[in-house]
Amino acid sequence: MTRYRRTWAWISLGVALAAALALVRVTVVNPGVNVRWSAAVNPAQRAALEGEYDLRNGRPLEGTATGWRYELGTHSSENVRGLVENAAVEDTGNIDRDAMTAPSRDIQIALRPLWYPFSDLLDRPSQLLQLHPSVWLLLAGGGLLWAARVSTEHLRRNATVAILLILGVIAIAFPLDPEFVTMGEAREHAENRSNFEQYFGERVRFEKHLSQTVLLQVYRSFGDDEAAPERAMVVMTRLATAWFVLSALAIGFVERWSPLVLRYLGLAVLAPSALLYFGWREFGYLSMNVAAFPLLIRGLRDGGTRLEAGTALTGLGAALHGSGLVALAGAGLAALGTSAQLKDRISRALRVVAWGTAAYLGWVAIYEIVLLLPIAPDPGPVGVSPWRPWLVDEIRQGRVSSAILSVTGARDVLMSAWVVGVPLLIVALSLRRHYREEMRSVLWYLPPSLLFLLFRWPFQGLSGGMELVAAGFPAFFALAWICAHDSKRTTIAALLLASAHIAFWRILLDSRFDAVQIG
Repeated sequence: MTRYRRTWAWISLGVALAAALALVRVTVVNPGVNVRWSAAVNPAQRAALEGEYDLRNGRPLEGTATGWRYELGTHSSENVRGLVENAAVEDTGNIDRDAMTAPSRDIQIALRPLWYPFSDLLDRPSQLLQLHPSVWLLLAGGGLLWAARVSTEHLRRNATVAILLILGVIAIAFPLDPEFVTMGEAREHAENRSNFEQYFGERVRFEKHLSQTVLLQVYRSFGDDEAAPERAMVVMTRLATAWFVLSALAIGFVERWSPLVLRYLGLAVLAPSALLYFGWREFGYLSMNVAAFPLLIRGLRDGGTRLEAGTALTGLGAALHGSGLVALAGAGLAALGTSAQLKDRISRALRVVAWGTAAYLGWVAIYEIVLLLPIAPDPGPVGVSPWRPWLVDEIRQGRVSSAILSVTGARDVLMSAWVVGVPLLIVALSLRRHYREEMRSVLWYLPPSLLFLLFRWPFQGLSGGMELVAAGFPAFFALAWICAHDSKRTTIAALLLASAHIAFWRILLDSRFDAVQIG
């Protein structure tokens, strides 16, 4: 117990020190100089001279026609002499013309606002209350990790059920404000009945056929109410939250509320992707299922019926949204990659294909025969490639698709990786010697998720398409499952996921992550 407390003491000290350092802002201010240009110098020539002498952040001086104030980036005597003696410069200020020197750089140390790193995104500290879902998830995830240390099964069960039910109620009662964050095109779809029916009515969009069909039936149950689109969207988000809680309780029951499954559920709740269950109105995240991978990996290991159960949940996720096909591909690869005889691997892979396909496509007959709804493709950007370009940015239907090997593209990929939990791979790899079979399945399950994360281009931008970013990396659940096998690795993974909430909100609130539109 003493060693455990000492470990947590060092972790707490490290977190506190990192937080304190983050609140300290160190700014290096270049010397300020004044330059009065010759009246013959035009703007283009002035810009060229500013670049030549490293004159930065220029602004006109009041009371003069040609005077400017700059920060001098390079303050060597040679650069200062060249500036002073240039024929295009009539006079300078704040420069020692005898010694040909400018003042030294000034180092300023100040404290950032306590609500950093969001102080540059929010107008006032009170808006931090809008980030409340992260607080609830951190509390619930921490509670589940604490419950995993309880020695008796019934206490672990009671604590888990209580935490998950309370979290579900809070998520339904206090959803994300659609005026605060952009949720794809959900606002336009729910704006009026005409928009809603034009997009969802009278046909099934194959890319998200089951979720759209359920949404349509909910919408019809409200009759001619003008608020029916909005009400239907809200009901769907609540159903999504209930499904997440039910799936979490189910895997807890199947795993007999073991410390392993409680640590796993704690990580799943701590993940930023769980924020989407607070009323996100685009439904890509419905393809994720917290119970699917634990059932799958148990079935792959012993060949039992949990393989069918996990695969069926994965196929059901694909029916709710096509992003679930990434998880199905991972499941098939994991079945082929098990360390069994070839015939057993092929048999398990075929079981994955059969049950996954049935759960994914078995609904089509109901649509056409019972509901009399034709199936149609998504009408969204026709002929627009959903994949990121490699080297050169492309303009697609008036939106910029940033190349992977560009500053913006690399930024988007790295921020997405942080949000969805890719750093957990490093933690999971540290357990490869202790859990060889489980790690083998995870590594086979992983490639489709990594490829989808790298190449998939969210048309709405990272902020509007956050549910696609999260749904495109179902391998998070595999990594969380491995990390949960060890309490120390679970703690490290939990800290990584807690930090990822910063990346999540940066993406949602920073306009630089919006889709860039041309024209």
